[in-house]
Formats: sequence, C-alpha cells, structure tokens
Amino acid sequence: MTSLRPFRTLQGRFTVLLSLLILLMMGVLAYWNISRESRLMEEALLREGKALAESFAISCTNTLLYEEIGLVEEGGLLDNFIADLMARKDLNIVYAMLLDPKGNVIAHHKPTEVGALYEDAVTRSALASWHTLVQNPSPAVFDIATPLAISTKRWGTLKIGISTEPLKRELSKLIFRYVLYAGGLVMGLIGAIAFLFGLITKPLKSLSKEMDSLTIREDLITAPPVREDEVGVLQRSFYRMVRRIQEDEKERERMIENLHRTEKMVAIGKLGTGMAHEINNPLGGLLNCLYHFKKGTVPRGKEREYLDLMEEGIRRIQRVVSNLLEYARNPKLEAAPTDLGSLIERSLALLDYPIRKGRIKIEKSLPEDGIVVEVDKDQMGQVLVNVFLNAIQAMPEGGILGVRAEVLAEEVHITISDTGKGISKEVLPRVFDPFFTTKGQEKGTGLGLWLSQGIVERHGGTIHLSSDLGKGSVVRIRLPLRSKTKEV
Repeated sequence: MTSLRPFRTLQGRFTVLLSLLILLMMGVLAYWNISRESRLMEEALLREGKALAESFAISCTNTLLYEEIGLVEEGGLLDNFIADLMARKDLNIVYAMLLDPKGNVIAHHKPTEVGALYEDAVTRSALASWHTLVQNPSPAVFDIATPLAISTKRWGTLKIGISTEPLKRELSKLIFRYVLYAGGLVMGLIGAIAFLFGLITKPLKSLSKEMDSLTIREDLITAPPVREDEVGVLQRSFYRMVRRIQEDEKERERMIENLHRTEKMVAIGKLGTGMAHEINNPLGGLLNCLYHFKKGTVPRGKEREYLDLMEEGIRRIQRVVSNLLEYARNPKLEAAPTDLGSLIERSLALLDYPIRKGRIKIEKSLPEDGIVVEVDKDQMGQVLVNVFLNAIQAMPEGGILGVRAEVLAEEVHITISDTGKGISKEVLPRVFDPFFTTKGQEKGTGLGLWLSQGIVERHGGTIHLSSDLGKGSVVRIRLPLRSKTKEV
C-alpha cells in the first residue's frame, strides 16, 4: 500500500487544523484573561499604593502644620516617616521623598539627596497636581505623588515609587500556566484524534490493501461486504467498478487480438506484394536471357554481359530472401550494458571506406562521461550501420553526417542527421515499409529501415525519420536506459 506523509493524510491535516484552531482560541482567551488580570492587579497595586501614600501624607501634613504653628519641632519626624515607608513589606517601594512646593527635597530615603532640587517632568507634574497623581516614568516603576495640603494651603508633596516587578512575576506565572494548559490540551487532542481516526480509517486501510493486492485479471470475491455503514457502500462501489474494469479489459484484449490478427494479415499482404515485385523483376530478366540463350539469339559478343545480368538477378533474389529469413528468424535479443559511444565508433569504423570515398565529414556530440545503455550490441550496431549507410548514400557529392546522443528522462536519445538531398513529403510516410527505397534497386532492397524499426521496437524504443527535400534528413532513435525487450 502506498505510504503517505503524516501531514498529507486526513488525520494529519485534521489534527493540524484543529490544533491551530484551539491554539488560536486559547491565544485569544489567554490574551483577554491576561490583559484583564494585568489590569486588575495593576489597579489593586495602585489602589493600595495610593492609600498608603495618602495615609502617610496626612501624618506628614500634620507634622509640617504643627511645626509651622510651633506646637512641635520637626526633629527628624519626617525622616522617620520615610524610613517607615521604605520598611513596608506588602509593597515593593523603591524610593520615597518629601518635596517642598518648589521641588526641593525635604526628606529622602537617601539622606544625601536632602536639599537637592528636582525639576524633571514627572516632578513638575506632581508639584502642579492638587490630587493624588499616578505616573509611569518607566516600565519598572509607578510614581505616586500626593499633595501635602489643607484647603488652599500646601506645604509640599509626598512621592513614592512602587516597583512593577512583583506584578510582572505574577503575569509571567499566569502566562506559563496558560501555555501549559494549551500544550496539554493540544497533546490530549492529538491523542484523541489519533485514536478516533484509527477506529474510522482501519476499515478504509483494509479496503486499500485489498485494492492494492487485487489485479484486473483476478476473479473478484463475490461475498458481500460485512459492514453496513458508509465504508460498506464504498466497498460495494469498488467491487462494481472492478467488475466493470474487468469486463472492459476482456473486451480490450479481444479487440487487441483481432487488431493483431488484422495487422498480421496486412503485413503478410504487403510482404507478399513486395516480394512478388522484388523477385519477379529479376526473374523476368533471367527468363529473357535464358530465352535468348535457348533460341541462340544472343548477339555476338554479348554472352558475357547476359551471364552477368543473370548473376546479378540471382544475387538480388538471394539478398531479398536472406533479409526476409533473418527477419523471420527474429533472433533473441541479448541485452547487456553497452557503452553507446564505443558502439557508435565501431559502426562508423565499418563504414570508413564509403565515408572517405564520399568525402563525408563526421560531426559527433557525445557526453564526455559516456552513456551506458542495455542493448543487444550486435543488433543495435546493425541499426546504426543501416542508418549511417542511408545517410552516406544520400550525400553523393559529400556532406556532413551528424551524430548526437544524450540522456533525457531515463531514455537515450540518438539523433543522426545528414545534409543530403532529403525526402519529399509524399513518400516520407512509406520509408519504413518493406521493400520501399528511394535509392534504386541497384543500391538496396528497401528492407534496411524496416528491419531497423523492428530491432528498435523489440528493445522497447522508437525510431522516427523527418526530412525536407533539399535540406537533408534526421533520424531520431529513443531507447530506454534499462532493457525493455519485447518478443515480436
């Protein structure tokens, strides 16, 4: 059965989609809850900080008032108030100070700051406000300022800084809990989906295995499906489909058999017609010569010429019969890994004499690292020789014979071109017919390309010829790298 990548299965896709949806919902819910909790904690922190600042502000205001009317002497009371503020454990106070109306430090948790003048924007806003003012000068601190005033009389301002670190720690814990909950929920969801999909897809996988193991030629099991749900409907539909395919396959095989039978009859008819033509012509010449010898009417001095004509006719009949016998024997292909470059070189070497005599220039384009193809080197060599020889004979005045080989998509493409006279469009469809030739009877029997086509097709390949009159011809041979031999 074909294996699928996890995220390409329905289970994987559904799991990812649902997990993303839950994470999105958890994210939105977590963001809303965390924002709400943050706001509530911030409000509680500020409420507590403002209450603390305002309560201490009353004590500081009373001390400053009593000192002004002479009831008490300050004597470090304000410093004690600041120290008490800094000692509080319920709030993380990072600084506390008392300022006069001009911004001069009256009391500070750092004694060295007493007498300093603060003129920053936060301090100016605090001095200008007649109500408790909360500012956030940095993400780490809330600045709470309370005026020390009674009615329109103001003695100064109490400022305290409350750290936001405890708030951040609580928020971090809350975020961690939400992440933990979301992770646990997603993992539980994945496990639940895996379990449910296992129950749902088990019969589908069983049906898939049965589909993979079943071949078209096998008889179907006629037992009805056990299941009565949607999977059972799918099973019944599958069996009906396979039965229809089997019936179609049987009909197709009958049609192919009839077609082969028809093709054989057509081929026999074409062969018979060709053989009759190829043998009758030289036989007619032979009978004519024999008639003259029998009657004694051979012209004086022509005896030798008549005998040569008779010999030529007999040899032509011999070549035709020999080629037909070779094709009829259909020798078994003995495919083996073969270096294509070497095979091409050997084929060209066999034709060295006609190449040099015909002033043919060879142009080769072969890969430097070579091409190894599984072929019967003897029979494929015969194909190359036939095609090369046709190209050479098409260039009686000399020309260029091109040979190119390359590997494309597990196939070897061999292209053989010439710059000869070419072939007209009218006769091009007949070039692979037996006994068809454009070279005249004295140069061939017309069986070379026909035999070559049979050899190439038995190797599982194809051969095609294209040509333009006056521009030469191109033969393209395509062969599988690995042997796919066919018995014909």
